[in-house]
Amino acid sequence: MNYYLGTFLSDSSTTFSIICSPTTDYRAGTGVDIHLCLHNICEQIEAIIDSKNAKSSILTLEGNQLRHGAAPKLPPEYCQAIDGVTIGDNVGSCGTAVYTEQQVIVSNIATSPLWANYKTIALAHGLQACWSTPIFSSDNKVLGSFAVYYTHPNAPTALDLKLIERFTHLSGLAIEKARSVAREKALSLELQRSNDKLKAFIEVIPDLGIIFDEQARYIESYGASNELQCNSLSNEQRISSLPLGDPNKVISIITKTLKTEQVQLYEYELNCMGNRHIFEARTSIINNYLLDEPNKKHVLWMIRDITERKLAEEQVKELVFYDPLTTLPNRRMLTDTLELMISESKKQLSFGTLLFLDLNDFKRINDSLGHVIGDEVLLEVAMRLKTVIKNAGIIARIGGDEFVILPKHLSSNKNNAQSQAIVCANQILDCFKNPFKINNCSYKITVSIGISFIEGPDTTSNDVLKRADTAMYSAKKFGGHRFAFYDPALQHELDLRLQLESDIITAIKEKQFAAYFQPQLDCQGNIIAAEALIRWIHPIKGIISPYYFIPVAEQSGLIDQLQSSVLFDACMLIKTLEQTQQLHDSFCVAINISACQFITHSLYNNIVSIVDAFGISPTRFKLEITESILLDDMAENIAQMQQLKAKGFRFSIDDFGTGYSSLAYIHTYPVDELKIDKSFIDKIHEGNRGSAIVSTIISLAHNLGFNVIAEGVETAEQAKTLAQLNITGMQGYYMAYPMPAAEFISWLKQQLNS
Repeated sequence: MNYYLGTFLSDSSTTFSIICSPTTDYRAGTGVDIHLCLHNICEQIEAIIDSKNAKSSILTLEGNQLRHGAAPKLPPEYCQAIDGVTIGDNVGSCGTAVYTEQQVIVSNIATSPLWANYKTIALAHGLQACWSTPIFSSDNKVLGSFAVYYTHPNAPTALDLKLIERFTHLSGLAIEKARSVAREKALSLELQRSNDKLKAFIEVIPDLGIIFDEQARYIESYGASNELQCNSLSNEQRISSLPLGDPNKVISIITKTLKTEQVQLYEYELNCMGNRHIFEARTSIINNYLLDEPNKKHVLWMIRDITERKLAEEQVKELVFYDPLTTLPNRRMLTDTLELMISESKKQLSFGTLLFLDLNDFKRINDSLGHVIGDEVLLEVAMRLKTVIKNAGIIARIGGDEFVILPKHLSSNKNNAQSQAIVCANQILDCFKNPFKINNCSYKITVSIGISFIEGPDTTSNDVLKRADTAMYSAKKFGGHRFAFYDPALQHELDLRLQLESDIITAIKEKQFAAYFQPQLDCQGNIIAAEALIRWIHPIKGIISPYYFIPVAEQSGLIDQLQSSVLFDACMLIKTLEQTQQLHDSFCVAINISACQFITHSLYNNIVSIVDAFGISPTRFKLEITESILLDDMAENIAQMQQLKAKGFRFSIDDFGTGYSSLAYIHTYPVDELKIDKSFIDKIHEGNRGSAIVSTIISLAHNLGFNVIAEGVETAEQAKTLAQLNITGMQGYYMAYPMPAAEFISWLKQQLNS
């Protein structure tokens, strides 16, 4: 490199050189590696200072982090250690200088508060002073820092500062120029990519674009069209000779486009290569199309062959009333036909029927064997139903595995209509007797049928379908593969369920739900825990059993609010007992968790927010789950359990032994305790077999490191046997009934004093 050096005298008459290098500015803009350019800048200032104790460094700012730019004489280990440091107050000289946008002079790193968190590494590499100056761009934005280190405590002279100022400015020019070049390259590359995309798009686009002048004369065309050959047309070609339909219509559209300067649409048909084609034209104004005639307007006429789209639209219109898989009428067509039949029934004072079919366990086949096999089954069902019904009625598929049969004929009396429906239902059941053979495999499919009547002056299509649906579920309830007529009593049961749901919502608002607490005792009679059990304290009906309202709460999505109420009461109890010092360290409250709460993925937040609000340790709670939770979506549910367990909560498997869990693999789940179901405790004295099951569960559970709680203990004999089997704890009416919080506190006080 050629450098031109100017000589200045310092106040101590020391001569030094500062760089004034136009060639360096040139190098910064030629695409040379910016790190190499910055490296040369550092070498130049170090050569001018001419001291082996001076070491320069350039750091570039990326986001809020400083990244290594150049440092020829600094130890690589030190450069690596500070690479990526986040700027801020008291972040050494460079981090602070960039953060405050002011020069920072530290003459002694060992004593400077700015280096409190970084002096160890600096001193370890022999660095004892650091003068750092922020590097600014031409628009006064911080680009990085320029620093000079010394291996001994040192402060800069005025000439040092002048030299640093010049080299900081030079560094800024280099960084800014390099980034500008990088931006230009990126923009150039992006422009090239855009041009390539546009070129590829034009090459493959099926549309044809034709340019017309203000006199509706053909200028040129773009794109390709097998149907419309315009490539050989001359500039003198007029509308009448172009394959664009009615010339007068085309001219009027071009004229309107020029006048309104708005897009115009035009559809027309042509006979192309012996076939009927439908085209869609769109027009738009183009200004400055010709360089030699910039003031003239032109019109772009874009042509697209929409023949296939039009055919598809016609097919869609046909499919509006038909199921695409089975080609049977769909719900819309069924509803329209049903409404006509209801209207006819009202006029004639006659009766009709509707049969609602649902395939039993079809979801199992669809999920386990795949939708392809499922679709094959549905097609076979449709074919069998067509064989049975023939022309006697409409067969519709209204969704999933649901089919509806609507017999055509109305009867003058209800008994005849009922008899005809029974015959039809039996024929349908018979056609399902033979297995379905799909891909050389046989599948046994059964069906449940619900039948409702078309009768009465106020009947609607929705009423008929709803009643048949209700009857179908009644058939399923009694085992499936049978038919059932609509029973108003069954509908009444559904109405009661909806009313119960409404009552639960009201009860939540009026705080009618409360937690009752049932103690859990060890074999010596010491209390070790309590289970929180929800009770509905109805102002009129009294205490309502959870077996009555919990299923409805789960199905209606209200279970989270009920559990929050129980958890709140449990936290209040624990807080009271902690304040009165009636709790030992291991005491906890068991809270029941519903399987449906895992599905919403809000379990963690719901529980933790309440417990944290009371300032209670999660170790005070064990969450009781059923075995089914471990089998449904196992990986996701276990992940949620592990998240809660990491917080401190414990897990207990409730009603153990009634599901499908096996002690051989249950140790893989994040649980701490098993609760033996009451059904096993009831049979503990019914011969050797009864006690053997309980004994085996207890023994294996202990070997796996689980606690074991027996629930439903109701006699002294049961408690004695369980104690002999080394049970961890017992719960049941023999020890204590579930109690409100105040009564539980009194009971606990008596236990502790006895």
